[in-house]
Amino acid sequence: ILGLVNPNKGKITIGNLSPREAIRRWQGAIAYVPQEVYIANSSIVDNVTLGYESNEVNKEAVLNALKVSELMDFIEELSQGFDSKVGERGQLLSGGQRQRLGIARAVYTKPHLLVMDESTSSLDGATEFAISKNFRNFGSQLTILFIAHRLSTIKDFDKIVYIDKGKIRSVGTFDEVRKEVQEFDHQASLMGL
Repeated sequence: ILGLVNPNKGKITIGNLSPREAIRRWQGAIAYVPQEVYIANSSIVDNVTLGYESNEVNKEAVLNALKVSELMDFIEELSQGFDSKVGERGQLLSGGQRQRLGIARAVYTKPHLLVMDESTSSLDGATEFAISKNFRNFGSQLTILFIAHRLSTIKDFDKIVYIDKGKIRSVGTFDEVRKEVQEFDHQASLMGL
């Protein structure tokens, strides 16, 4: 989807451009949060603004990104706040805090397309719900492509694409896909959905 690997057949476009060209042309408009987020041995603000010079940092945008990612309560408890160091690979953070820092980094640029690859798997249900609610505040300005196995993550999404063994088996709302795909329905039932 992001152009790192070419498809075997067909093509992927973003705004009628190849993913690589779209990323080059619209810097910051496309963001990605992997399951394992890279964390630099630096401060929280440096990790949110990774790749930007310190004189280019927009503190208000950092604050907003940290609010969206539900990190503000944690940061307010730290003696150095935003300037607190996180350690090598974020060793001073929990797995969920590292993922939330990656989400903050992604939303810092106010993207129009956000690709999230299992990027809330280390979060508890309440935090995941709060972040999803925060994403809804972006409205139609943000399209989220969310790759997930935990079905509670995607329950309220507008459109779900169920892929099995490299093939699309169903496209629709959560309930529509549930009616069409027995395995999906079974997993949803097991999760109490």
